[in-house]
Amino acid sequence: MARRSPASASLGDARIRQIRFAIMAFVGLTTTLVGAAILSTAGPEQDWDRLSGVVYVVIAAFCFATCSLTRTRLTRTSELMMLGTAYGGTAGVVITSKPDTALLAGVAALTLVVFLPGIAIRTRGRSGIAHIVTISVVYVASVMARLALREDETGTQFGDIAIKLLVPPTAFWLQWLMARALNQRIMEALEESERSRNALAVSNQLLELTNRSLEAARIDAERARDGAEAANRAKSAFLANMSHELRTPLNSVIGYTEMIIEEAREDRQRPISGVLPDLRNVVLAAKHLLGLIGGVLDLSKIEAGRMEMVHEQFALEEFVREVEQTILPAVRRRNNQLHVKCDGDVGWIVTDRGKLKQVLLNLLGNAAKFTSEGQIFFRVRREAVRLVFEVRDTGIGIDPSKLNLIFEKFTQIDATSTRRYEGAGLGLAITRELCAMMGATIDVASAIGNGTTFTIVLPLGPTLPERAAA
Repeated sequence: MARRSPASASLGDARIRQIRFAIMAFVGLTTTLVGAAILSTAGPEQDWDRLSGVVYVVIAAFCFATCSLTRTRLTRTSELMMLGTAYGGTAGVVITSKPDTALLAGVAALTLVVFLPGIAIRTRGRSGIAHIVTISVVYVASVMARLALREDETGTQFGDIAIKLLVPPTAFWLQWLMARALNQRIMEALEESERSRNALAVSNQLLELTNRSLEAARIDAERARDGAEAANRAKSAFLANMSHELRTPLNSVIGYTEMIIEEAREDRQRPISGVLPDLRNVVLAAKHLLGLIGGVLDLSKIEAGRMEMVHEQFALEEFVREVEQTILPAVRRRNNQLHVKCDGDVGWIVTDRGKLKQVLLNLLGNAAKFTSEGQIFFRVRREAVRLVFEVRDTGIGIDPSKLNLIFEKFTQIDATSTRRYEGAGLGLAITRELCAMMGATIDVASAIGNGTTFTIVLPLGPTLPERAAA
């Protein structure tokens, strides 16, 4: 809602009190001096002159009283006393002073009353007109009282009386009109200043909003740049690692194949059983290569949204034994012991059997890879409407500050070229994505030297497959 403008321009209350105090102090000092001078020069028979001096002294007393009230919180009382002093002083001076002095005092009083509103008196509505009417009535009544009371002016001509009655009030109104016009120009200037200030405030707000938007855009751009740089670094590290991982089994396949060819050329009578160890190495290298390529393809299908879920119902205990037999050779390769336990009757489950098996083999494979001559625990239990799979090992463990990195794509805890353990950094990223597609959650807890525990919670009720958060 727009704020309503005041009817006339006015200073603040504190400034008005300061000006009122200064004006009344000046008028009080002046009337004191004038009254003292008149009283000191008036003769014994000059009764009206002595009365005029007394009037000036009384006016001075009221002026000083107004100054005292102005210094207090009685603002309205000091205003009324100031106006009363102006009106009463005008009447007293017009009646008791000499003709010229009376005329000048009347004009001065009106000028004071015309210009005081908004400067020394707070403006209220049509207070200017009220002051003009009041001072005009006071002046005319004072002139009539002077003519009636003062016998020394009984010979005054009618024209002089008309001039005394008409000229000052006419001047009063002309001054008021001029003051009103001046006040109107001041109001227009104030309104224009207010509009300019409002426009400037709006411009400042728009500029501030623009700056905030630019700052937010800059921050978003920096974040996007940092994210892109991190992704590029991760992909560069992945490509470097992947090239190493691919070259190793390929070199094994080529090397063992060339050895078999050379042996076959040199000794054509040698039985096939003599090259079986080399052929097994070829198969192992090829399987390792196939696993790497399969991981890349799986991640590509997941990111493209082309990985489909195939739900089927199967007995969970039989499924756990199948997983155990599959991972057992890898566990024994590093002289580890595998402990598998199903708490109670775990019953049946409906989910994608292949993807659940891939997830568990990924976790058990990591446990076997990072544990030597230790223990690996695979536990399954049913809790109300969910299944909990837990894979725990006594291996090297993971720094807790780096646990948030292990599920990132193309990321390895040890990405240096001299790392001890093979891998492309895709297994856990794929595991997290597959868990999300099955509606499951995966958590990890670990510490350096104390092994690692992965926990998968799979709801038994119907769930909507969804992609994992990127």
